[in-house]
Amino acid sequence: MLFLSASSAHAVATLLGNPYTPSGANFSIYAIQGLDPSTGHGSGGSPQVNRGVEFDDGLGVSYSQPNGNLTNFGLGLYSDAQHQIQTTGLRVQYNTLVDPFSLTLRLEDFDLGANDRFFRSDKVEPGILILGANNTILTNALPTDIWSALTVVPGGQGHGFSDVLDLSFTQLFANLNLQNTPIRGFVLYPDQTRGERPNSDPYFMVSAGNGIPAIPEPPTYFAGIAAFVFALLFHVQQARKRKRLIVTRNRLH
Repeated sequence: MLFLSASSAHAVATLLGNPYTPSGANFSIYAIQGLDPSTGHGSGGSPQVNRGVEFDDGLGVSYSQPNGNLTNFGLGLYSDAQHQIQTTGLRVQYNTLVDPFSLTLRLEDFDLGANDRFFRSDKVEPGILILGANNTILTNALPTDIWSALTVVPGGQGHGFSDVLDLSFTQLFANLNLQNTPIRGFVLYPDQTRGERPNSDPYFMVSAGNGIPAIPEPPTYFAGIAAFVFALLFHVQQARKRKRLIVTRNRLH
C-alpha cells in the first residue's frame, strides 16, 4: 500500500492537480466532476484531486464552479448552478493492465458504528466502476457487492469505529462472480440508490496499492515469440548475405 500521509482531525486541504501520481506509484489518480456512472465520464469543468478536506490522509475532489472557483469536497453528491444533482469521482488508472487480485484499496469516513451491519442510508455509500482494457467498464460494483469485501483497519488512525476500511479486490471479484480478468483501473464514486441527496457528507480514498502487471494472454504471448523468431531469422539471413558478399569480393581481389 502507498500511504499518502498520517491522519489528523485538523486537516488543511491541498490541491494536488489532475491527474495526481503518488510517489512510487504505477498509477495516476484523476478527479472527475459531474460523473455519469453509466459511462465513467465527467461533465467537464476543471476539477482537481485534493488531500486533507476532513482528514490529512483523505483524497477527494475539488470541483469547479462556473466562475472557475474550486469547492473542496470528497466523493459525494452536490448541486450545480441549475440545481441538478452532480457526482464527484476518482479514477485510478494503472500504467498497464494489472492483476486485480493484487490490489487493495483503503477508504475512510463512512461514520459507521459498532453495531452497523451495512452502510448508513443517510450518508453516501461507495460504488466502483471496474475498468478493463481501453478503460471500458467491465461492471459496476454497488454497495451490496462492496460491503463484505471490506475489513476494518484496527485503530482507525484516530477516526470513529470502523471508519477506515480496506477493500480486497479478490473478494470483490468473487462477490461479482468475475474471473481474474486483467483491469486497467477503476472509478470510485458515491452511490445514490437509497435516495441520498446533495450536498452529501462525502467519503474519501486514503490509498491504493501498486498493481502487479497482468501476464499476457496466450495469443499475445505467442505473437511475441513469433515476432522474436522472425527477427532472429531475418538477422541470420542478413548475416549470411554479408558473409557471401565478403567472400565474393575476396575472390575478385
